[in-house]
Amino acid sequence: MCGGRHARHAGTGEEVKRCPPGTATPMSINSVTRPDPGREYQRWPSPPDPGDLSRRIARRRAELHLSQVQLAARTGLSLRYLEYLERYPGRPAPAVLRKLAAALRTTPAALLGAGANVPPGQGRQADVRFLSPLLPAECRRLIKPGGIGRIAFAAASGPVVVPVNFAVLADPVLPAGIVVIRTAEGTVIDENADAEMALEVDHIDEALCLGWSVLMHGPAHRVVDPAELRRLQEHATVWPWPGGEREVYLRIAPREITGRRIELRSAR
Repeated sequence: MCGGRHARHAGTGEEVKRCPPGTATPMSINSVTRPDPGREYQRWPSPPDPGDLSRRIARRRAELHLSQVQLAARTGLSLRYLEYLERYPGRPAPAVLRKLAAALRTTPAALLGAGANVPPGQGRQADVRFLSPLLPAECRRLIKPGGIGRIAFAAASGPVVVPVNFAVLADPVLPAGIVVIRTAEGTVIDENADAEMALEVDHIDEALCLGWSVLMHGPAHRVVDPAELRRLQEHATVWPWPGGEREVYLRIAPREITGRRIELRSAR
C-alpha cells in the first residue's frame, strides 16, 4: 500500500487515495455483471403465436416422447430454429420439411395438414403387423390423460355414436376411475344420460400404420347432486371443442375395460 492523501471526487462521496509519483499503485478489479448467454439465447421478441405447422410438429414430437434438443439432433437443425418453428408460423424449405418428417416418422404432407378431410388409414403397410390384447392396467394408463373419444348408446331412434371430449377422474371404488363428459341441455347425449354407454378411445399413427384402441362400457348418469357436481367442476378438466354452454355433466362408471394394439414385430 502506498501512503498518501485522501481526496473526494467533486459531486460524489467516493474517496480516492492519491499516491506520490513513482509509487506502485495496487490494481483493484471489480466484477462486472454480464447477461447470461443462455437466458439471452432463450429470449424472443414476441409471445408465442404458433401456426398449424407449429402445432403439428410439437404434437408429433410429444407423441414420440422427444425433447426439442433430441429432435434438433435428429434433423441436423439448430435448436433455435426448431424452437422458432414451434413458436411461430413458419414456411421451412422443402428439404427442411423432409428432414422434420423423417425424424418425426411421418410425412411432409401430414405435417402440412394433408388428408384432414378424409378418414385415416388410407395407406398400406409393407411390414407385418400383429394385433395384441392390452391388459386393463395398460388400458387405464392410455386413457388416463383424457382427450377425445366416442361414446355409443342406444337411443329411441337406434344406435348412436358421438365423438366427445372426456376426462378421467380417480374414484375410491372403481380402479379405472370414472369418465366425465360435458354436454348441453337437450342434446342427444343429455336425453339418454341415464343409460348404458360405451366409450372408445384410440390413437392412430398413419405414417407407421400402428395404433391402439381401448373400449370400456358401464352405466352412465347425469350428475345432479350439488356436492358431486361441484367436485367434477373443480377437478375434471373437460373442454368440449364445440364450445358454448355445456353445463350438463355425465359420469360413466366403467364395468369392463379392454383394449388392443397393432404393433410391428419380427415375423418368425
